[in-house]
Amino acid sequence: MAMTAREAAAQAHRRQVSRQRRSARRRRLRGLSRLVLLVAVALVAVGAGVRVADAASNGRAYCEHTYLVRAGDTLWSVASRTYSGSHDPRQLVFLIEQRNPLTNADIRPGEVLILPIL
Repeated sequence: MAMTAREAAAQAHRRQVSRQRRSARRRRLRGLSRLVLLVAVALVAVGAGVRVADAASNGRAYCEHTYLVRAGDTLWSVASRTYSGSHDPRQLVFLIEQRNPLTNADIRPGEVLILPIL
């Protein structure tokens, strides 16, 4: 059965509309994928910036040194000897206890303490 000119034109029009819809769908998907990529890059940049800012502001984690405990040392004597006299030794002892896995103020010769720099 032969198609009339009107039917052929309608079929050609439907094909043209279908192609246009596929093309529009591809453009939308391309734009959406670009947006997702942009958001991912922005999140990575913000995360990296936060880590750098945290590292710069939290000097204690990056400015520490160790101390080898000698016979007769106490946390008080280590704190007094290591830090200047402008700091309260009680607070320094507390900081040393917090930074090291100490349950009390007992330390033994040969033990290594991590001393935060203030």
